[in-house]
Amino acid sequence: MTKQVHRVGVYVCRHHSLASVGLVLDTFRMANQIPGTHRFALTRISQDGQPVPHPDGALTMDGDLTTMARMDLIVIPSLWAHGEAAVAENPLLIQALHALPPQVLVATMCTGAYLLAASGRLNERRATTHWMLADGFHQRFPGVLLKPSENLTHDGNFICSGGSLAAVDACLYVVQLLAGRDTARELARMLVTEVQRGPQTLYAPPRGWRQHADAEVRKLETFIADQHAQRLTLEDLASQVHVSVRTLQRRFLAATGMTPIQYQQAVRIERGKDLLESDKLPVQDIAAQVGYQDRVAFGRLFKKVTGMTPAAYRQRQRRV
Repeated sequence: MTKQVHRVGVYVCRHHSLASVGLVLDTFRMANQIPGTHRFALTRISQDGQPVPHPDGALTMDGDLTTMARMDLIVIPSLWAHGEAAVAENPLLIQALHALPPQVLVATMCTGAYLLAASGRLNERRATTHWMLADGFHQRFPGVLLKPSENLTHDGNFICSGGSLAAVDACLYVVQLLAGRDTARELARMLVTEVQRGPQTLYAPPRGWRQHADAEVRKLETFIADQHAQRLTLEDLASQVHVSVRTLQRRFLAATGMTPIQYQQAVRIERGKDLLESDKLPVQDIAAQVGYQDRVAFGRLFKKVTGMTPAAYRQRQRRV
């Protein structure tokens, strides 16, 4: 049987997560065990083709940047939290990505998106990275249409995934693109996962959950959490810390990135998640417990935040 060979180049530098590199290599090697007409030929690439002096030991390479243009797919694994340092130390890769032929797919894992974004190829394109690093990425690359709530994006020939383990999702996605859905589904079964696991909002805390130094806003966060099911007005909240409504709104937004009402909604959704995971109450009763008498309104907001309906979220948690 003649097999269709897909050439996959995996770029490696000293900043890459060894676990992410290994996960990518192992996923495609596992795909090669699936009977069928598709095979993935892996090439490990460094800037000069020489072994990479990684903190976990020297990593042997198969080729340099000149091999990239001959690949069907370039994969850039996770860089941990070292995206900025990797950009500074890999200028030749960034040039090569900029000059890459348009037919070559590029898939980035987590902070690997830093290297692709630095090439300019993600400008005006949808992309994602780890939710915890999204603010810094957006400041560094404002021209990228960053979607931190999404676990996977595909815009043009560029595929980005969220946290490090979302590399599995990205690999499954490109296997589906190159070898078809049946192969991807069989690979997912071998990996004991799903072809698509849903948005990062299933795993990330609400965007207002961040550290800040405003003690009065922290007091309000506690008050909102304790009274989340009650109807709270801006006047109620302002009176708790003895400031005007205008001052309240300005300080709360500066500290959390959210308005007080958005924060209350986020608390309610988090409480709703807890109840859906641990209780068998009907969704209508859960909605009421967290402050929504209208089940439809609760379901609409829940889906907007998590990407799933309450019923689908409950069913998913039962499978986990």
